[in-house]
Amino acid sequence: MISPWLRKLSPYTLATVLLGWIFLIHITGLLLFTRGFLLTRLSLDTKTSCDPTTSTCTLPPTHKKAVFLIIDSLRFDFISPNPPQPTDSYYHNVLTLPAELTALQPTQSFIFNAHSDPPTATLQRIKGITTGSLPTFIDVGSNFGGSAITEDSLIHQLVRNEKKVFFMGDDTWMTVYPDSFNKSFPFPSFNVEDLHTVDNGVIDHMFPLIKAGGWDFLIGHFLGVDHVGHRVGPSNPVMQTKLKQMDDVLRRVVSEIDDETLLVVIGDHGMDAKGDHGGDGLLETSSAMWIYSKTVPLSVGTFSQTFPNFKLPSTVFPGSVEPHRAVQQIDLVPTISLLLGLPIPFNNLGTVIPELFVRRDHQDVLLNKAMRTNGHQIRNYLKGYRASPSGDELHGVWDDLNSAWEAANVHLEGEIEYEALHAFTRSSLESCRALWAQFNVVLMYTGLVVFALSVPTAWAVYLAVDSAWTSWEAVARSVLDKAFVGALYGAPIGLISTVILPSLASSFTILQATLVFTVLLSNGNVLKTHTPRIPYLRQMTFSNTWIPIIILALHALSYTSNSFLMWEDRILQFFLLTLLSPNLFTFASSPVGRFRVRILGYTIFVAVALRLMSISTVCREEQHPFCHVTFYSSSSVPTSPTVAVIAAPLGAFFLPKIARYFLSISSSDSGVAPFFLEKLWRSALIGGSVYWLIERLEVWEGLQPGRIPLLQLIRTMVARVVLVSTAMGGSLFWWYSPLCIQMKKEEVGSGGKQRVSVIGFANAYGSSYLLFVALVFALLFMVTQLSGQVVLVLSLIALLSYLEVFDSQRDSAGMKEAFTTADVQSSNAQLVIKPQKQTFSTPTFISLLSLLLFYTTGHQAVLSTIQWKTAFVGFPVLTYPWSPILVILNTFGPIALVALATPLFAFWNVSPPSPNSPSSNQSESLLWSDIVKNALGVSLYHSTLTFGTALSAALLRRHLMVWKVFAPRYMLGGVSLVVVDLALILGVGVGAKRVSQKVERMFGKRRSM
Repeated sequence: MISPWLRKLSPYTLATVLLGWIFLIHITGLLLFTRGFLLTRLSLDTKTSCDPTTSTCTLPPTHKKAVFLIIDSLRFDFISPNPPQPTDSYYHNVLTLPAELTALQPTQSFIFNAHSDPPTATLQRIKGITTGSLPTFIDVGSNFGGSAITEDSLIHQLVRNEKKVFFMGDDTWMTVYPDSFNKSFPFPSFNVEDLHTVDNGVIDHMFPLIKAGGWDFLIGHFLGVDHVGHRVGPSNPVMQTKLKQMDDVLRRVVSEIDDETLLVVIGDHGMDAKGDHGGDGLLETSSAMWIYSKTVPLSVGTFSQTFPNFKLPSTVFPGSVEPHRAVQQIDLVPTISLLLGLPIPFNNLGTVIPELFVRRDHQDVLLNKAMRTNGHQIRNYLKGYRASPSGDELHGVWDDLNSAWEAANVHLEGEIEYEALHAFTRSSLESCRALWAQFNVVLMYTGLVVFALSVPTAWAVYLAVDSAWTSWEAVARSVLDKAFVGALYGAPIGLISTVILPSLASSFTILQATLVFTVLLSNGNVLKTHTPRIPYLRQMTFSNTWIPIIILALHALSYTSNSFLMWEDRILQFFLLTLLSPNLFTFASSPVGRFRVRILGYTIFVAVALRLMSISTVCREEQHPFCHVTFYSSSSVPTSPTVAVIAAPLGAFFLPKIARYFLSISSSDSGVAPFFLEKLWRSALIGGSVYWLIERLEVWEGLQPGRIPLLQLIRTMVARVVLVSTAMGGSLFWWYSPLCIQMKKEEVGSGGKQRVSVIGFANAYGSSYLLFVALVFALLFMVTQLSGQVVLVLSLIALLSYLEVFDSQRDSAGMKEAFTTADVQSSNAQLVIKPQKQTFSTPTFISLLSLLLFYTTGHQAVLSTIQWKTAFVGFPVLTYPWSPILVILNTFGPIALVALATPLFAFWNVSPPSPNSPSSNQSESLLWSDIVKNALGVSLYHSTLTFGTALSAALLRRHLMVWKVFAPRYMLGGVSLVVVDLALILGVGVGAKRVSQKVERMFGKRRSM
């Protein structure tokens, strides 16, 4: 018995609700698994509280004041006295003051290669260098908008001890410490187009303040080096100029600070070869650290003289031959605290840098005092965490940590004591690093169960719609009815279970338990009544169904191998070509020569377009040296190559003609199509190319700097016009415009009778929906760099060519079936060509193409390939919510675009049914059956892949590469699945529905909405 409300749903709404139900299942699985897999660290609000003048919680200060300068993205080799060989004149041996003073004053000047914990984003690093704590993997998402730091920090200790803190520079500091500064001069931080405003602002305020005094801790955060890296990469004359400016600034600071001021200069993180950051690559985590005391020696003698048997850690920077002293960046927190006579922040896990404490305090080695203070602070933190609600997480390592602490507290002296204390602080750090990679196994595997059940459920629904081709609405209503009934039983069971079962309540919140039982019973009830029958599965053809299924299985299984996963961008093209390969063998069986030519010819077009797309690459760190960057000019220059500069505008100009060519095959380049494609769409595409051409021109060495602001204004206005006119004007035009058809009258016979021909009738659905896809294509084109624009052009050619292959195969199969079943008695016999079912090859092609387009438009499953500059398309500064939306569109738009094109495969070259024909209802039902089946198939493919990524991440969660390879790919899979589901709902519920409404309005209405 179907619920009455389901009977009232129109086919359009029914299809949308069915996809929405699948989407909710996916969201539930993602939320549960992600909550168990990507945990956040518990921050304790406890503050270290003691009187620095009488307590043992700190040391006597060596300096009364400190200047703390952050040069954003200052990589270690930018200041290294022994840079990699061969050197790059644009960023090596340019900022030379730290190396010069370290050579001249080795007891007062110290350079370190500081490891910045990933994610290497500014907000997370500010937290690290002020609290001494560790970020978690998922924290990077807050870089667009963080919240105030409430845990203990160096800034809080300064304020608590009545020190005056002045700040100038990156306004991110005002987000995390909104009420901590006595004076502040913040500047917008996310405008990577602006290379000088923030730096000049810091300079203008800093030096007058240094001279005027009245401060105890002065913070300056420069952004120019970071912005140059993002804008043009490190290997560029602009970087040389910027580093020279920083060198001049440091020389002036050294000359103007007094003898009681400590100077600390750091990079919050490094940058990769092309100037980006965010991930855990070696270049991204290798940041510079320079500590300088103008007159007061921080070290009397050397560490090796004091403790000759203890070997301090060192590392060799990539390309260098000399090892250099290496520290953890968070080691800065206890070090600065003790040098300034402040208590160490409560949550700190860093260890004091020993070279800065090689002095004697009376008869005791000062370093051992510092280490004891540091050790007690970390011990107190571990005890506090142990007593917190998350204290059970320490259970597995608590005995080892206790043993390490006890070993350091048996009245040791000298080097042995230092070694024991150092072992305790470092083992605490490593234990906590592992701790915050701990997982909630119950939530993880519950999420996996939801995912595992969603895959056969989606398959069951897909096959049920396929088997009941002409009555898909009945199947959909039955599925939703069973799902709704299961959910009605599941929700109260989940709610009550958390009340009566304490063990369940300890593992799940009420909301989580309710969601779990709701989804599981909803899925189970559907599977119980729609399990695929074996005889039906045997009817599937090998080339069109089993080959795609084998590809899907191999694709999902490949995520269990880090090697396959890292080379997924290359594997995709082989999967796609494998999917096309049966065409080369089956085209000859077509009964009509024209079909044979079309199938073979357009298959070759698709293969060539896919191969050309695959030329565009960005490389993961792990792919070197077997991968070469082609999306950019080089791995270190993040601008489009010359070939893209030429090809992108040409593609923008000719793509409308290419689209019209494919429409002209069915004479559907009529009506509004010429105006829409040749005028509106071409203008938007050319505007997108012009924007990025101007952006590239701005970094041309021959351009006069005074003209850059005008160029920036022009391209900002171009972007705004294109985005607004396309999103609003283009959408309204498409919504209210008629179909792409043209009425033609002609006289018949001599009686003056006229016959009306409808040009474009054969593709009335497909041509109109193609214009809908073109709108989204134009928006994506606008936020995609020139190399990506070339790839987008090729992807649309591949898609349209595959549509023609698919259409020719469908017609050929229909004719073969008609020949086989017809009773041909004479040459005048009429052949009845019946509609043909679509197979799983179509969803497989769509899914593979969407992923290939993601990779070939300059992306990888790593954070460092996010193209942050797209946040400023149309906006000179970071603007909420548009800047994050633009980055999301650039990153996941390629996947959404191809998924949005799914209904095209049902609409393409399908004539509207005659309203007076007895079979009109059946024809439209078959049309929407194909739409729903293809949409379910695409969602199914992506959900299977996401289940594969989640399963591999769960099973291999202790794998060495889990956070470098498996976790990022799961995150990509999860977000991609959400994007695909939403794109399908938009395409079916808005695009396909509107096209059908236009057809009904023009040729007759079959049923009410």
